[in-house]
Amino acid sequence: MGPSKKIKTPQTLNAFQEELVRIYLNQIDEIAGVAVSMPGVIDEASGFALHGGSLRFIRSQSVLELYRSFFGVPVAVQNDAKAALAGEMFCGNLKTEQSAAMIVLGTGVGGAVMIGRKILSGFHHSAGELSLIKTSTDLETPDFLAVKNGIEALLRPFAAAKQISLNETSGEAFFEAIQNDDPDASTILQNFTDALAAQIWNIQAILDPEKIVIGGGISSQSVLLDYIQRSLNKLTTPLKPLEELLETVQPNVTLSSLGNNANLLGAYHHYLNFQSH
Repeated sequence: MGPSKKIKTPQTLNAFQEELVRIYLNQIDEIAGVAVSMPGVIDEASGFALHGGSLRFIRSQSVLELYRSFFGVPVAVQNDAKAALAGEMFCGNLKTEQSAAMIVLGTGVGGAVMIGRKILSGFHHSAGELSLIKTSTDLETPDFLAVKNGIEALLRPFAAAKQISLNETSGEAFFEAIQNDDPDASTILQNFTDALAAQIWNIQAILDPEKIVIGGGISSQSVLLDYIQRSLNKLTTPLKPLEELLETVQPNVTLSSLGNNANLLGAYHHYLNFQSH
């Protein structure tokens, strides 16, 4: 796979189209087709998107037709977390597993589920969507997982602890502090993985997958797995008297081997399958 590049996501449909077309036209090689991985609730067969998640200008429309109008070549489109799971299935840590769940940690929290080597879609095409999981019993507060385990759940308390603005820090700066044994960063990351461990436990209890893979940019930080395991140990220690009853609820957690390339590779495999049907 060749090198990938990042650009800031435009906030209007016109700007979005202009930027994608610019990228498309600037390619040296002729493009035969386009594979798209994007946020939102998407029917990947028809290309209809109920919404585009953080792409707020995508609402109740066929994104397949939209992208075709941009590029004029064959297109396939898939939810980004489902694409990341597909990438792990074909190129990463899930080549042989029959069941797995994917948790993608980024601006929010994405997710996808695979059973019998098939990625679940669900009645509304939102199976595995973890963003809207409630994280407490306070029914009047929208305390969703997207907020509890999105990147700002690390950066906001870190900025507050260091008495700087949110714009003055970044994920790279936070994990540099972790590597330097900064006590504020360590406490914040442990709180973050404590919250994540509770949902990993719930996923394991509900689905009983062989593996749970953590993806997204944060998955490139190997120390993250150490903190997750510490949190899971904290969760399970009080449950030792129930060990025999709970022996099946033992999450096997691993970090993505593909990082931010997982969804790109998955989108490509989806494109190949989509065009063959």
